[in-house]
Amino acid sequence: MNNENPNEVTITTYDKIMCAWHSCMHLTKVFENQFHETSDDNPAKKLFEEAANDMGKHAAAFREWLLTQQKGNSK
Repeated sequence: MNNENPNEVTITTYDKIMCAWHSCMHLTKVFENQFHETSDDNPAKKLFEEAANDMGKHAAAFREWLLTQQKGNSK
């Protein structure tokens, strides 16, 4: 906590990673929906698929970091 202003909220790295994980999961779902709603003959369909896969990979990495932190703090 900041001693200069006791009403200030401290945002930790854990908080930031949690937010990033949540955002990536949301974007993964958005891109998956766009993929499914785009016709097969539309070149954008592949872009949505790639974006969903990329965001899913990022979400998995953030989740792994969070789980590692939880395990380390439970000892």
